[in-house]
Amino acid sequence: MIKKIALIALLISTTTGFAQYHLSYDWEKKPKLHKLTDDEKMESSVAILKKVIVEYNSEENSLQPKLYETKHTIIRVNDDNGISQHNTVYISMHNVKQLIDVKARTISPTGKVILLNKDNIKEVSNVEEYGDFKIFAIEGAEMNSEIEVLYTVEKEFDIYGSETVQANYKIKEAQFLFITGKLQSNVKAYRTLETFEAVKIDGNKGELLTITDIPAMIEEEYATPKANNIAVVYQCFPEGQNITQNMFWTNVSNNIGRQFFPETIASQAKDDVNAIVEGKTELNNFKKAALVDIFIKTNYTIVKNNNQELSDLNYILTNRSASDYGILKVYAQYLTALEVEFEIVITANRFLTKFDPEFFVPGMLQDFLIYIPSERKYIAPDRFEGRIGEAPFNILGNYGLFIASDFKHYFSKIIQEDPDYSRIRRDMNITFKNDFESVTIDQDQDYYGHWSETSRAVLSLSTEQGIAEYKDYLTGSGIEDKEIVSYETFNTDMNQLEYNIPFKVKTTIASEVLLEDVGDSYIFQIGLVIGTQSELYQETERINPIEMIYPNRYNYEIIVNIPEGYAVEGLESLIIDKRYIASNGKETAKFESNYKLENNKIIITIEEFYKTHEFDLNKYEEFREVINAASDFNKAAILFKAAE
Repeated sequence: MIKKIALIALLISTTTGFAQYHLSYDWEKKPKLHKLTDDEKMESSVAILKKVIVEYNSEENSLQPKLYETKHTIIRVNDDNGISQHNTVYISMHNVKQLIDVKARTISPTGKVILLNKDNIKEVSNVEEYGDFKIFAIEGAEMNSEIEVLYTVEKEFDIYGSETVQANYKIKEAQFLFITGKLQSNVKAYRTLETFEAVKIDGNKGELLTITDIPAMIEEEYATPKANNIAVVYQCFPEGQNITQNMFWTNVSNNIGRQFFPETIASQAKDDVNAIVEGKTELNNFKKAALVDIFIKTNYTIVKNNNQELSDLNYILTNRSASDYGILKVYAQYLTALEVEFEIVITANRFLTKFDPEFFVPGMLQDFLIYIPSERKYIAPDRFEGRIGEAPFNILGNYGLFIASDFKHYFSKIIQEDPDYSRIRRDMNITFKNDFESVTIDQDQDYYGHWSETSRAVLSLSTEQGIAEYKDYLTGSGIEDKEIVSYETFNTDMNQLEYNIPFKVKTTIASEVLLEDVGDSYIFQIGLVIGTQSELYQETERINPIEMIYPNRYNYEIIVNIPEGYAVEGLESLIIDKRYIASNGKETAKFESNYKLENNKIIITIEEFYKTHEFDLNKYEEFREVINAASDFNKAAILFKAAE
């Protein structure tokens, strides 16, 4: 994580403070239970109100405004799950100067009000590594009661902030009130059509966002729910300052550039580079960068702590230990010494945060990549299992800040240069032993891209159990009784100098469970040979946009040898054709399986692909049909019947 960027020096000013709104804000004196719809009564919990007030208060003879944050929630709890989720309140003390006030109450179904005993508030240090908290239990919570909490904290002054509005339960009304008076400020909401309206709060400038009937954010397959939550980001500056977004980004670029584009090469780095390329000729930029990536990931250890030594170049080169930030300096030294042009990329994990080039918030600056423009390839310094290639799947599709050697910057969406980077080729030859006593499957597979990276990492780094589970996957997942007759892997070394060398595996398995005896005929569960498949049979309305882990392709050829004296029925179950046509008219996803009979063989071909990782939510049904087509094939069966 980047340390907070140094900003323009605060201007000395004298201002007159304005009234503090949190001092007058209060809950209803005589609370009553709120009405819910029949559907809302079926939920474990529903938020009647979720209100956040962020208040910057400029005071006389102070260089910095004071920052107050007030949170007010009213939650209906309808069952035991709802009670257990909301009957303990956690107030984060991160960057908090003081807890100004806190109160809570429970309103029972009969209208009885039970107030919080403030003596029961406890301090807890470093809760699950999230920092210090004030916590207290809600008293009197029962089914169909309401829990109301209202508290205000004074926080350390910060120009930036963010707030997640959506939750994993329905919110009937959410409000975000941003009070800045005459201070310059910016605020922005994500993933909602509602907009901020200008308001006056005790005569001071404010902006209010109100959103009603926010659905619960739920976990869905092929989605990034955490990053999809409705959220607000904001900036507020001391009086006399109005920093533009470009000024923020330029400041980051200059600071990063000065650290990672060296003017001189350390002597130890020169010695390392000489060792890296010794005896190697005709090296292009890709191979140079690959050699550097391999050397660093083989010889250096990344340590996850804030020790300043781990960011000091001389210490790192001597001790071969670095922070995930400090290791970038080593890459910069080696690549510069080898005259490989590179750029530093700052971005975020798309499963956690959507990077916004138009609004600067330090919380977006989470991950570093190194981009080699001549090759259009990326190095992920902190991913030990990865090597130079396409961008990591958790970054793919997010925007990034690209910083060049002259410290100039630009923004770009991080894309996959090769649309077929991740793919699986699988050939099978299927025979039957001793008049259908068992099935023998000879299988030859190639795994490319992220598939190959995962395979090599599992076989090189996983536990014994993990390796055994992956062997099961490679030899046919979902075939419970299989006997692995032979198993051999190739190109297993994580250190590859060529782009996208496939991981290969050849196997032979035998199984009886794939066959079912029905008199003088045999049912062969042919679909099971492709392994367990994902399903999307969700009946509720889809909430999240569709995002796959990464684009991928599958090409299978399955040859089934028909035993002499038998005919085959049910081959129509092998014919499936489902396609997703994007709004631009292009075919971006497909599952197509077919067969032909040739020389007493059934030759089955399967082509499945997803050319992008992002699909339109309004075409979810089409996407779902393609995904489910593979699952439908997995259920396919054919009948071998003795010929008359």
